[in-house]
Amino acid sequence: MKERIKGRKNYPTDEVDPDNFLSDETIRHFIRNKDKIQFKSDDYNKLYNCVHCGECETESERILLKQKYIEDGNTFEGINEMIEYFENYRSPYPTNKMRIRPPKGIPRDSDTLFFMGCLSTIRIPQFTEHALQYLMQQEIDFTILETEICCGWHLKISGLIKEYETSVEENRELFNSKKFKEIICLCPACYYLFKNEMDGLNADVRYISDYLTPSNVRKSGKVGVQHLCQLMNRGKEGVETIVDDILRKIGYEVLDVPHWCCGGGSGWMGRTDIIERVARKRMSDFDREDLDYITTYCPSCWWILRRFSKKCKIHPKAVDLFELLL
Repeated sequence: MKERIKGRKNYPTDEVDPDNFLSDETIRHFIRNKDKIQFKSDDYNKLYNCVHCGECETESERILLKQKYIEDGNTFEGINEMIEYFENYRSPYPTNKMRIRPPKGIPRDSDTLFFMGCLSTIRIPQFTEHALQYLMQQEIDFTILETEICCGWHLKISGLIKEYETSVEENRELFNSKKFKEIICLCPACYYLFKNEMDGLNADVRYISDYLTPSNVRKSGKVGVQHLCQLMNRGKEGVETIVDDILRKIGYEVLDVPHWCCGGGSGWMGRTDIIERVARKRMSDFDREDLDYITTYCPSCWWILRRFSKKCKIHPKAVDLFELLL
């Protein structure tokens, strides 16, 4: 595999925690022999040494091994809270109350749903408000739910398959009962799961990048973009070119920052130590005097960029893509 950044491994967790990294070959060996394996608590650091960027060829197998780890009677810090929050709120957090302030004019009824996601509506409301404003500026007809049910990504990648299947079932029932014909997702994890793992859904699932177009307002500044591993590595290639071209058309200069994971694919859950190491290394790529802004159009990436650009005190300002386009 060709290095995208000289001297750095493409697999982010192999780069920051090589002692606990499991190769694709090792993962396949475990899968072939998983009925003979009994995982112990000490296996946690290796099995959960993953930020779910999709860079490897065995992401689905890694998730199956986490499920086996749980089935074997093991646990991890925070699992009880994760299950409790889901049971009580259908959310990764101890609340399902949205913190966004939706702009006026969003229709109460539409056959198109804009599904924003838990992180987007609870932890980073301003990012989501900008996305809502952008869709309205583009005169896209859509509605939103008063309360969303989590897509279940954090449950799936933690090995909690029973809770994940409940999330899928309840969301499918809700979407079909509302007779939505189209669902626009703000989060790439929601997009991937709804599109690929929700059998019986009577709606077309699209990602918000499909609705990005150049504005008539001229902009300026030099921009570095954190593109989305969760799109590029899961069958939606080419979005990065479209986004860069849109930024250039309205006046921004897009500088080349070779792609590497930001660490946000699993959210701030699981092995937060490796997430932080990946995030800090990625911030070093963006810490350039010739950049005015760093940006992204993924909620998880934005949470990382906003948090760690400040912690690492890098030069460019973090501004979400929708704000840059408005």
